[in-house]
Amino acid sequence: MKPEMILFDFGGTLACDPIYNMEEGNSAIFLYITENPHNVTKEQFSNFIKELFDEIRVLRGEFIELHEHIFLRYVLEYFDIKLSIPIEEAEWIICKSLAENIMTPGADKMLKTLTEKGIRTGIVSNLCWSGAALERAMGELFPEHKFDFIITSSEYIFRKPDRHIFDMAIRKSGLKPEEIWFCGNFIDVDIIGAKNAGLFPVLYDNRDIPDRFHKLNDISKIDFPFHHISGWGELIEILENEKFPR
Repeated sequence: MKPEMILFDFGGTLACDPIYNMEEGNSAIFLYITENPHNVTKEQFSNFIKELFDEIRVLRGEFIELHEHIFLRYVLEYFDIKLSIPIEEAEWIICKSLAENIMTPGADKMLKTLTEKGIRTGIVSNLCWSGAALERAMGELFPEHKFDFIITSSEYIFRKPDRHIFDMAIRKSGLKPEEIWFCGNFIDVDIIGAKNAGLFPVLYDNRDIPDRFHKLNDISKIDFPFHHISGWGELIEILENEKFPR
């Protein structure tokens, strides 16, 4: 059956897995500080954020997400820092300063092909950034493509591979699970998670681009039908040759 929709992971799939400059990103909003009564330095601010986030990561576990707005609000109020911009804009400034998003090779051509074939698209990403921030980033990366919807775990509580976030995407699509493919780069989270939610999995495994999940992916874990691609041209070929699961 031809997919009616293909859902994508974000980091490492549509965009190359970024290398974050935490201190530069976290200190980017210092240009917008109007009150800093404790004279907190950029280094103190960044170190506090890193230590707090590491602590929260342990507490939240692997399946629950914390929203960046809540996190940033805590840090700002902890230091009594006030900004001249709303927290949504502060989030975007930090997000943009942490790392540059670069699309994976040929992703734009692949998305154009899906549009031409009438296949809808969406994004489901484990991300502390808001859906609005990711939508803004996607607008810069793929200005000519319109995704049906963008889901980030920060907006919907649950992280992949938890089934709840996949179920939300299915409901938003208005389709049956078997009519949807899910494409991601991490077997444990994207491929097994998608399979457990009833979606057909596609493993994006481009070894020409750096990806921290390359060393974690164990193909032997996959004992069900899936597509294994090393580039977007292969996905286009699959669709054109109608290599669909039965």
